[in-house]
Amino acid sequence: VVDDEEAIRRLLTRWLSGWGYQAKEAGNADEALEIMTAEPADIMLCDVMMPVHDGIWLAEQVRGRWPQTAVIMASSAQDMETVMRMRKQGAVDYVTKPFGREMLRQALQRASARLSS
Repeated sequence: VVDDEEAIRRLLTRWLSGWGYQAKEAGNADEALEIMTAEPADIMLCDVMMPVHDGIWLAEQVRGRWPQTAVIMASSAQDMETVMRMRKQGAVDYVTKPFGREMLRQALQRASARLSS
């Protein structure tokens, strides 16, 4: 879970843990890359808007280094240009903030299905 807002990271991590996922938290793109280097994740849930490096930049880095990782982007932006940029940089899914538990669960199921195909 990569998000610069600690409260959101903690909430999402609780949800994921409750569903049986082993979740790790990163507060920015650089921290996420450090975690991925030590132990690559199958799925990354990443906020788009973060300081220094945004989530789209991070998705591109992950796609280049760990192409098997499914990246789900989360953003309050709903414009098609942003969605297309996310897809181009390797995001497999996109959830619009604020999103609920069920929307996230469905995105995770789609990402998991992609991993097993």
